[in-house]
Amino acid sequence: MNLNKLKHAVVLAEQGNFARAADKLNLSQPALSRSISGLEDELGMRLFDRDQAGATVTAAGRQLVTRARDLLHAANSLKQEMTQLRDCESGQISFGAGPFPAGSFLPAVLTELAVTYPRMRTVLEVNNSDTLMEHLLAEKLEFFIADTRTLNPNKRVKTRHLTRQFGGLYCRSGHPLIARGMLSVHDLQSASYASVYLADIFLPSLRKALGLEPGQDLPLVTTCDNIHVLKQVVMHSDAILLCTHAAVAKELGNGELVELKVDGWQAIHAEIGVVSLERRSLSPMAELVLAKVAEHIKEPLF
Repeated sequence: MNLNKLKHAVVLAEQGNFARAADKLNLSQPALSRSISGLEDELGMRLFDRDQAGATVTAAGRQLVTRARDLLHAANSLKQEMTQLRDCESGQISFGAGPFPAGSFLPAVLTELAVTYPRMRTVLEVNNSDTLMEHLLAEKLEFFIADTRTLNPNKRVKTRHLTRQFGGLYCRSGHPLIARGMLSVHDLQSASYASVYLADIFLPSLRKALGLEPGQDLPLVTTCDNIHVLKQVVMHSDAILLCTHAAVAKELGNGELVELKVDGWQAIHAEIGVVSLERRSLSPMAELVLAKVAEHIKEPLF
């Protein structure tokens, strides 16, 4: 039993005449007659009584037509929903982001999506790469965008490079260290810092950059994966922010934050990538989000 035959039966019941029904369906009368006969043969019962006056629906036919109308309406609604999903006019996309993408280009991306696709629901989880990986593998997320350097190889996922974000040390505009001009590593040893959660593999190089002994605790006053919170702490204290430039571009532009210059300092960076499940097609909404990301960072995604 297919939907076309059901539609033919519904229209014939409404018109009560093969010629009028065939004209409404844009079919030839013989083709409609074959369709109805085929449906009756398939079901093993007569759905219409035929005579020279036309076609009269039987008791069984009336029951079929009633149910067929519901099925045709549901099928049409499903088709509309799928069209809306394809065109990103409705539906939900759940994805993740590390603190640096969330603090730099993603707010602009989400704003554009909210304006252009107001019926599309976007659910964003901001977290560290390891937690995002767990949630991706559990299929709670369709993909995530984060620093990929700490991720362990996994055959179930694929990683695509997106961009490299360079960073440094940033402080409030009235910070005492600014008056010293070019700083030395020694100047950094007495400072306190605010940072995202740091994976163990980054700690040795960071201790070396700050002039600390191997194994020495980093002088972190605030550790948080929310860049906005970190910026507020730094703008209202003497803590120094370890961060990517892109995540503080607005504050650097309006003078709320200042980049500290350190003699011999090696620029830190984050390798931002897109991580998704291997052998899984991304939804149209996921493709749309990633296309908008590529536009906002002015780099090709793949």
